[in-house]
Amino acid sequence: MLFTKLALGVDWSSSGIDVVALGRRFRRLVVVDGLHLPGPLAEGARSKVEGFLKKNQAGEARVTVCLPREAVLVRFLDLPAEAEPRLEKVVRYQIDTLHPFQGTAVCWDSAVVSRDLKAKQIRVLVAIAERSRLDWHHQALKDLGLRVDSLSLLASHLAPLLKGSLPETALLVCGRTKSLELVGFHQGCLCATRELSLETSDAPAVQFERELHSLWSVLPTVDPSMLPIFTCGSLPAVLSEMLTGAKALPPLRSTPASPPNFDIRAHLPALAAAYAGLRRRPATSLNLLPSEFRQRPRRGARVPLYALGATAACLGLLMATHGVIETAWYGRALERAIQQLTPQAEAARGQRQQITVLTERIGVLEGVRAETWRKLQILEELTRLLPDGTWVQDLRLGEEGVEITGYSNRAAELIQPLENSPYFSQVEFTSPITRDAQNKEIFRIRLRLGKPARR
Repeated sequence: MLFTKLALGVDWSSSGIDVVALGRRFRRLVVVDGLHLPGPLAEGARSKVEGFLKKNQAGEARVTVCLPREAVLVRFLDLPAEAEPRLEKVVRYQIDTLHPFQGTAVCWDSAVVSRDLKAKQIRVLVAIAERSRLDWHHQALKDLGLRVDSLSLLASHLAPLLKGSLPETALLVCGRTKSLELVGFHQGCLCATRELSLETSDAPAVQFERELHSLWSVLPTVDPSMLPIFTCGSLPAVLSEMLTGAKALPPLRSTPASPPNFDIRAHLPALAAAYAGLRRRPATSLNLLPSEFRQRPRRGARVPLYALGATAACLGLLMATHGVIETAWYGRALERAIQQLTPQAEAARGQRQQITVLTERIGVLEGVRAETWRKLQILEELTRLLPDGTWVQDLRLGEEGVEITGYSNRAAELIQPLENSPYFSQVEFTSPITRDAQNKEIFRIRLRLGKPARR
C-alpha cells in the first residue's frame, strides 16, 4: 500500500507496549496496523516487531515514543513573551531548580504550549528525565528493532490530535491499566497534566480526588462541577463510580480510516505519537532523546517504491485521460490551422468592409443623381408648360410634391396649364401674388407629382 508518509507511534505504559503504524495518503490519514507487546523483554517480542515492520514496510518510518508517565517529570513555567526567542537559554538557567535529581545527569526539553497575547506571557512545558533511565528505555526499544527518533510524553502529543474535538476547556482521563493520566486543555492547548499510579496507592480514590482538585486549580474555569470530563482507555472499577458523569471521548475531527477491529480510543496514546511523527512541525515538540541518538530515515530509502508507484499512477492517468489528451491535441492542431488562416480572414474582412463603404457611397451618389435627374425632368416640363414672360427662380422638390417660386407677367394664368399636365395635380398658390419694383408678379405655387417622369 503506497503512502506519501508513514510513521510509527509507540506507547510504553505499565500494561506493555502498543505500536501503531499511521500512514498519510495525500491528505487522508489511514491506520495501517497495530501491535501489542506485554513488555520489551517478553518472549518473541523482537521477532514480532521485525515481522510487523516487514509486513507494513515500516523499516524506515519515523518512530515516536511516549514514555511511561512516571519516567518523566513535568513542570509548567509562565514566562514573559520576550523570552520565547531565547527559550532554551532561559530554561537552562533554572533547570536545576525544577527537578530533585541532584548530582544525576538529566535530559530535558521544553516547548511553548500556549500564548496569552493580552498578558504578553507564554506557558512553557518542561519535561525532565534521568539520563540513566532514559538510556535504559532507549536501549530496550533498540533491542526490539525500533529505530527511535523521539522520546516524549503522551500529554504533549494529545493536543494536536484532539484539537477541535473537545470543548474550549476540558479534562481528559486516560486509563492505562495500572495508572491514570489526567490531562487538562484550554482553548485547544495543553495546560496541565497529572499522573496517578494505581499500584503504589493504598487509597486510589482519595489520591485521584486530590489530583483532580490540584488540576482544577490550574484550569481557567469558574465552576469545577461544570468542567466537562472525557475518558479513554481502560479505567479501574474503583474509579468508575467517581466518573459516572464523564463522557467517552468524542470522534476525532479528522478520524483516520482504520481496520475493522481496531479501536481508536483504546490505542489513542500510540495513535497520538504516530500523528506527531507525521507532522512536519509539531505544535508542541518535545524530544528527550539526545540528538546524537536520534534516527532519521535514510534519504532515498523509499525512492524506488515511490518511483514505481508514481510510474503506475502516471500510466493509469494516461489511460484514463487518453481521450482528453487526443481532444487536446486535435484542439491544438485546429488552433494552429486557424492561426494560419487568420491573416487571410482578416484581409477578406477588410475587403468586405471596403465593399460595404463603397456600396453605401454608391447608394448616396445614386440618390443624388436620381434627384438631380428628376429636377431636370420637372424643369423640362415646366419650361414646356409655362408661357413666355415667366421665370422660375427656385424649385424645391419634396417626397410628395414640388414648390416653385418665380416671376411672371400674368401669374394668375399659370394654374390652368399646370393642371392640364399629366405629371402635376392639386396645383395651388401657397401665398398671395405680389409685385416687385419692376412691376413683375411674384408667385409661389405648390403642386403634387402625378406619376414618375420619363427618362
